[in-house]
Amino acid sequence: MKIHFSIVLFFISLLCSSQNDSVAYSRDYEFKEGIYLTADQFQKNNPIPKSAIVSSYPKTESDFLTQMFTQKYIVIKDSLGKEQKIESATVFGYCQNRSVYINFDKEFNRLNVIGTFCHFTATVTTNNGYRDPMDANYAINTSANELRQFIFDTRTNKVLDFNVKNMEVLLKDDIDLYNQFMGLKKREKSNVIFIYLRKYNEKHPLYLPAK
Repeated sequence: MKIHFSIVLFFISLLCSSQNDSVAYSRDYEFKEGIYLTADQFQKNNPIPKSAIVSSYPKTESDFLTQMFTQKYIVIKDSLGKEQKIESATVFGYCQNRSVYINFDKEFNRLNVIGTFCHFTATVTTNNGYRDPMDANYAINTSANELRQFIFDTRTNKVLDFNVKNMEVLLKDDIDLYNQFMGLKKREKSNVIFIYLRKYNEKHPLYLPAK
């Protein structure tokens, strides 16, 4: 079957256009300030701008968005000028002062590493093991706050504990990195886990809109 040359050129132009519309993330990439209702808005660099937020707090303040998320609800104006009330706990995240923050367990945490695998730390509440109901101190709260590391996988939009077990799974689609990592001893894996996160992001960069 013959394929007309003009059709071939058409698809080549589409491919080039698609490649030119996105760039691999680097530290120079400029995220637009605003609120991400969804993970998709983050990956499309298409947040709801500060100008659409209804608030008496000055939008010129550098912590404007941080202050907004101290409230249970945020009010925004849609494209028709109608006010919409959004529960803060349901928002994916926001960008402020070139930094991106992700909602995890109703707290917003800064992404320390941005890539196909994003890295962040968050404070989680843990219980201090089993408590005997007959213990005189049974009614005393024995929970504690713990700072832990997490990965946001932009391919699946899932948040995972940043540990060796999960990294072994995440690396499986890159056979070279996976074999290198699996060839290490358990303690060695723990020591280089962050290195392999960066190696994966370098080989499989997160592509974002060019503009």
